[in-house]
Amino acid sequence: AVVSTQSTGSGLYSALHDFNCDQQHVLNFKKDQIVEVTKASSSANWHRGRINGKAGFLPANGYLTKIDLSQCARVVVRQDFEGATAGQLKIYEGQVVTVVARNDVQWWTVRSDAGKWGQVPAKFLKVVNGSTEGEVTVHTPIESPDIVISNNSRPPGPPLSRAQSQQDTVSPPPELNSIPRSSTISRTTGSPSPKKDVIRISSSLVEGVRRRGIKYQTSKDVVLTVLGKLSEEYPEWNNELSNLCRALSKEEDMLSNSVDTLKLEQLFEHLKELTEDEQQRGWSCADDTEEISTMLSDLLSLLTNANPKVVIHVLQSLKYEPLLTLVEYYQLEKRKSLKKQTLQVMYECMLIQPDPICSILLTSRLPVQLASDIQANKVMSLLEQQCNVFCACLTYPNVMPRNHYDQLDELFISHMLTAIEADEQPYDPENLIPNMFLKCILSLNLHYKDLRNNKVCNVLKSRPHATVLSETMLVSFNRAENLTSYFPESEDGVRKLMLDLFGSPDTAELFFTNDVKVLLEVLHRNIIDRGEGDSDRVYFMKLLDLVIANTEYEDHTHYKYEIYQLLKQVSEEESDDSQSMSEAARILQKHKILAT
Repeated sequence: AVVSTQSTGSGLYSALHDFNCDQQHVLNFKKDQIVEVTKASSSANWHRGRINGKAGFLPANGYLTKIDLSQCARVVVRQDFEGATAGQLKIYEGQVVTVVARNDVQWWTVRSDAGKWGQVPAKFLKVVNGSTEGEVTVHTPIESPDIVISNNSRPPGPPLSRAQSQQDTVSPPPELNSIPRSSTISRTTGSPSPKKDVIRISSSLVEGVRRRGIKYQTSKDVVLTVLGKLSEEYPEWNNELSNLCRALSKEEDMLSNSVDTLKLEQLFEHLKELTEDEQQRGWSCADDTEEISTMLSDLLSLLTNANPKVVIHVLQSLKYEPLLTLVEYYQLEKRKSLKKQTLQVMYECMLIQPDPICSILLTSRLPVQLASDIQANKVMSLLEQQCNVFCACLTYPNVMPRNHYDQLDELFISHMLTAIEADEQPYDPENLIPNMFLKCILSLNLHYKDLRNNKVCNVLKSRPHATVLSETMLVSFNRAENLTSYFPESEDGVRKLMLDLFGSPDTAELFFTNDVKVLLEVLHRNIIDRGEGDSDRVYFMKLLDLVIANTEYEDHTHYKYEIYQLLKQVSEEESDDSQSMSEAARILQKHKILAT
């Protein structure tokens, strides 16, 4: 084979070294074997390629060198050859092909002008133009310095059928002798660098532990522990073992070289192909549910167990396009089991990197699609996942697109509130819907900053009662449960809606008088428990002000003396510039009834 000075790009390559990897989707090869790179990568350490018809990943870091087809001999096909065995090429009499490599006396690797390649019997070929037999001097590729090509033959080609063996026992015609035999490439320098070997070995150790179903971080800790113990027991190995430990600590060097990176890229590519399939609306008629389910399960397993930095690296390198592919696939897919798995993948992605993934999904069509599906769906396992993803999208602090406000409208909110207050449904024997739908309401309400335009409160104003909602809100508030705590940055949806509900008499009346009395005691306790300068104390005092102002407090004046003494104490004890002091003084000034 003639080596090209262009060492990158798709095409046929010759292997410089043996390569063996027991990971799925990675192709193995022997030194001098011909492989095809179908999608070359200039930045990552892996190409996409094919060997004998099998597609997968090929290493890009010093294992392969590109063949210069322009310098290879051209030959004419003497007679038809069916090429029925894997790795063989079907050719026709009179066809002109390019000889890529001379495997042995009987079998040669050729490439057709259509780009197909494989092995054919040498007897079936005759030379159009050739080159001189003997050692060949070639241009040195960038990643493979000091390459010399000698005339050692390669291992035998694929086994022949009995008929072919009888035909091909005769020596090839003389004119074929002018074509150089396949070459064994010896490297005097430029073998894979020690640094890359260390990274590969350390990564393989972690993968070996992970095959037992252990998560990445735990597997990494196990390997580091074992390497540390070996270093203690065998001091003479300390240098090599220390290098492995350092390689594990520098995860950035392993991101693009990780097997998980390859798997994620391939799974995302597979998902894209499914989504772009023009027959996608007919999938439910095809027997591919198990195949797609397995693909989504593999993807979810990787997201759950792999190094999160690897997941982020892959998504960033793909410009987060897989997320929009997931949204599109979810919209197109009709099978509920696959829709559920797709949502689980999205949810796991959000947990791994909330920013910017939550923003990307929030600004997509996903929230609106989920709102529509939630109203129509009665399969609890899918409904629960739909609500989880809907809430996660809305609770991370991002600005919701303006058109979403129009589409997540009063009808959607009314449906949720009606379901919360309804009797137990046959398809919901555990009565999960009230809590699930309340979280959706709380999440949506986080995006209404102006009480006058708050659709949640406006819908509640028109309802004669909301007993389940008000009781659940009061219980959660008393227990300090943040029902929208999907992320550390998420705002407390319960506290936000409590302020909004008591911000108007029309919605404050949804709470019974006894509920209001209990709430006053809860607020009194929380103000006492918070110290000076605590922002939570200010919040509870603001809510106290709204409760007194917008309920029928004057009719019962519950806890009046205790509240008055507490506010007076706060206004006198705290510093002059304290916000709590100012709030306490304002409440005492505003509500004279407390002092009577």
